Amino acid sequence: MGEREMNHTKGKHLVPGKGRGKKGLMALLIVLALVVGGYCGLCAYAGASGKLPPRTAVAGLELGGMDRRQARELLLEWLPQRVGSIQVDFLCEGERYTVPGSDFTIDMDTLERELDGLCAGPFFTRGAEFVSLMLGGGDKVVPISLTERPEAVRRAQEEKGNVDGQSSWRETESALILTKGRTGRTVDEAGLMARLEDRARHLINDTTPTSYPDIVAQVSQRPPEPLDFERIHEQVYTVAQTAYFDAETLEIVPSITGRDFDIATAQAAMEQCGEGQTCALPLTLTQPEVTTAELREKLFRDVLGEAVTKVTGTSVRIGNIRHAASLVNGKILLAGEEFSFNQACSPYTVDNGYGKATAYVGGLSKDTVAGGICQMSSTLYWASLKANLETVERYAHAYYPSYIKGGLDATVYGDYGESGSLDFRFKNNTEHPVKLEAYMDGSRYLHVLIHGTDTTGIHGEPYSTNMVVTKQAQVIYEAKEDVPQGTTQKDPERTAYNATTIDTYQKLVDRDGNVVDEYKLYTSKYAVRNAVVWFNPADLALWNIDPNTGLKLPDPTPGPEGPAVTDPAVTGPTTTDPTGPAVTPQPPVQETPVLPEESNAPVLPPQAGETQAVQPTPDIPLPVEPTQPPESTPIGDQRVPILTPSMLGDPVPPADT
Repeated sequence: MGEREMNHTKGKHLVPGKGRGKKGLMALLIVLALVVGGYCGLCAYAGASGKLPPRTAVAGLELGGMDRRQARELLLEWLPQRVGSIQVDFLCEGERYTVPGSDFTIDMDTLERELDGLCAGPFFTRGAEFVSLMLGGGDKVVPISLTERPEAVRRAQEEKGNVDGQSSWRETESALILTKGRTGRTVDEAGLMARLEDRARHLINDTTPTSYPDIVAQVSQRPPEPLDFERIHEQVYTVAQTAYFDAETLEIVPSITGRDFDIATAQAAMEQCGEGQTCALPLTLTQPEVTTAELREKLFRDVLGEAVTKVTGTSVRIGNIRHAASLVNGKILLAGEEFSFNQACSPYTVDNGYGKATAYVGGLSKDTVAGGICQMSSTLYWASLKANLETVERYAHAYYPSYIKGGLDATVYGDYGESGSLDFRFKNNTEHPVKLEAYMDGSRYLHVLIHGTDTTGIHGEPYSTNMVVTKQAQVIYEAKEDVPQGTTQKDPERTAYNATTIDTYQKLVDRDGNVVDEYKLYTSKYAVRNAVVWFNPADLALWNIDPNTGLKLPDPTPGPEGPAVTDPAVTGPTTTDPTGPAVTPQPPVQETPVLPEESNAPVLPPQAGETQAVQPTPDIPLPVEPTQPPESTPIGDQRVPILTPSMLGDPVPPADT
């Protein structure tokens, strides 16, 4: 058979031991699979619990079984007390110095990362950590350090070292002052602080009483150390910054002078300087474009534009205008910024300080919250034209205003950003900030001033001209059941306005009064509104009213005998119209347009330069016309009366907001 013995079993050749080897290998693989599977399960368990493994501790404080939040809260409360309870002593030439525990800083971030690794670290390391902690326990070290030089170390250096041995530097407005130290005694601060940190870690983390050898500070003779000019340059180098006005803080941000020096030049100067000597290195200074003093002298020094209007009407209307003025007052626009009246003054609600006063609602004059504020927006618009600022958005009123010259008004409607709202906006197209001033004086004159910096000497003198009445208002009589017979009542929501067009121009004038430019801005169109007088239906013949047109017939029927019938719904004297019903005069109604029935698209004037202040001219009330029979105009076969203010009981046209 040769060298290998063969067993003959039923004709098969068997190799001795081969079957037993396969079984052993299979058993080994099974055991390994069980061990690996068990370890993986342990890793999964350690991570899934979300809690620190048993026997986890920090400086002897048991944290096992706590979740990370609980452990962190406990450590934040316990560690400062633990660190504060220690002190670290050191000797310097036989004198003892003490560093209190409060001088040391705890690195909580590093400690939390270590604890997080026990719960949510890499998958295959969790199991090993878990087993290690179970078998031998795990006490994590509190990481602490000295982030600043302790007072005890500073005193040791001062008392045992040579103060003159350290080189120093200081900075003046124009130079870097360098002083070279002397060869002398100095304390090795870096080595001392490293040993202090190591001793503090032992005192905090060692849970069994231990005696430690004294820490001895090393004092040696050494030449002055060179200054770190790279670090000095980082502290000295400054970029020049111009002064500017901060719109949020409403303060001037001071200018900064640029400062710099050449590092190589400074090093060479220090090398040539003898021990204990001082040398000066001039700094390179860069002046800002605008200094703080220059900006303060320029800022808001000029009145670019001013406008004044007389405020009349009810106390609520006056209060609304005064409140809107307070919201505008003090607003500051940087160069290029826009001002929105609705953004500054809305929401137009009672909660925002407004009351109800007359305003236009669907062509009627009704009490509306914030009635009257259009006088504020119009006066501001007039001032902005005088300041020659760029108009971005402006709308004329539905009806001709009385408190300001037609064509110089600016109506507003709706809250800021609201769909369908009308706004007045203008842009600060000057090179400097402008500030708005708005107030009402004791005589109820509304003042608006625009302060800025006049660099051109050009100001605006806007004016309106070519006023044309395109349609006369009429008196329309309407039947109303609750009007007592024999009397009439005026509808307070429908007073008369003639349809009018008027052209507005801008004239630009320099400091010497020379006109440098003049151009047309736009044509404003104001709608007509008829006055309405109510009468009892039974008095149709009495007042000689045409039932189809609501107008008086040309041959009025004489009224009833006896004294003139007064209107019980109104107070005050009553006048008798010889051709019609009694009409009671009323004071002018101050009206605020809310949304004009016929809105005109905004006409934007072109950009122009800045202006000087122009002395405003207060509004002058129109004279009251004497009561007299009205003139008439032919309409078909009839002659229809043309209205005058005295006929309607209004001494002047009613004012808009």
